Amino acid sequence: MGTKSTFGDVWNDAIAAQAAVLRERQVERGYRRVLAMTDEVLAELELRNLRGERKLDDGVRRDLARTLAELPPDARRRFPDDVGSVQKALDGVFLVQESLLVVLQRMLHWDRLIA
Repeated sequence: MGTKSTFGDVWNDAIAAQAAVLRERQVERGYRRVLAMTDEVLAELELRNLRGERKLDDGVRRDLARTLAELPPDARRRFPDDVGSVQKALDGVFLVQESLLVVLQRMLHWDRLIA
């Protein structure tokens, strides 16, 4: 009878561990998704900056707002409140990306990279 209980405990622990790994991967995918969104906005901003545009147009503002709405709160808080220029928006997106990359770096599976 003790063996069955031990087997049940091991089984429950294995299921809990598997669920934890799945949750971690979902969080990682979410961070990667919003990082990709910031990359797209960053590309738009860099093009405008190269063309010498200084003010944000409505299209970029919409893309920025859409992206900021998807960000985790800690990353969203890094973006400045009053951004009217392309350069300030670029700087703000870099701050956001830094926050996202710090979290992703902590999630990185170093053992897989070294092997």
